[in-house]
Formats: sequence, structure tokens, C-alpha cells
Amino acid sequence: MRRRRSRLEVWIPAVYLAVVVGLLVWVDVLVRTGDAGFAGIWPVLATAPLSILALWLIVADPESAGAPEDTPPAHTGPVPPPEPQPQPEGPPPTDSGTYDLPSAELSDMWLGFEFYGVILACALINATALWALLRGLTALLARRRQARGQA
Repeated sequence: MRRRRSRLEVWIPAVYLAVVVGLLVWVDVLVRTGDAGFAGIWPVLATAPLSILALWLIVADPESAGAPEDTPPAHTGPVPPPEPQPQPEGPPPTDSGTYDLPSAELSDMWLGFEFYGVILACALINATALWALLRGLTALLARRRQARGQA
């Protein structure tokens, strides 16, 4: 006898995924308006514990973030001034009509994609686990109903 899927095992993971995607859209809107604050924590908590572990693995070391690589040890005396950089010769390049993003904006953009990708991947894994759990529970309940009906 072939078992039919219950409505719960299909709709609950789908609603969970829709909530996570809705949270990501909400965070993206808040980031673009400059009003985000701690809004990014809600998608992380919605996909926990996987997202916490994944984000912990991909986030850079906070002590090295933003620090220059060649820093002299503390209290070693005055720092010599930087050497002057040679000036390019010739006329400046002409505008080709394209806009090049500064490297800081590019890195921020990729960090955003990384965050969204981690959250979506964790949401898919959680939805699959939720589906498997519900499928197992509905199968168990169906077997119990059959056993009661036969007895």
C-alpha cells in the first residue's frame, strides 16, 4: 500500500522557508535604508543552530579585521613617515561610461551575498530535517491507526 503525503509534511517546511526568505528580504530593505541595527540576527536565529556554526566558520577573526598587516610592535618608538608614491605620468584616463565600485563596496557586497547564501543553505537543511521529522511522525501515526483498526 502506497502512503500518501500529509498536508503538514509539505506545508510546514514550505512556510518555514517562506518565513526565512521574508526575514532576509526585510533585512535587505532595512540595510538599504540604513536602519538595520541588529535586524540580521533574526534570520540567524530562525535558522539556528546551523547558521551560527556556519557564520562562525566564515567570519574573519575580529582581532585582525581592519588592522594593517605590517604593524610595528607597540611602544617601539616613532613611526617613520610613509614613502611618497610616484605620480602617474600622462593624461588621466577617459571615462568609459561604466562605474567601477571601490574595493570596499565590492567586499561589502560579497559579504552580503555570503550572509544570504549561508542563511538560505541553512534554511534548506533545516526544512529538509523538518520534513523528514514530520514524515516519520505521520508514518508512525498511520501505522498506529492501522494497528488499531486491525485489532
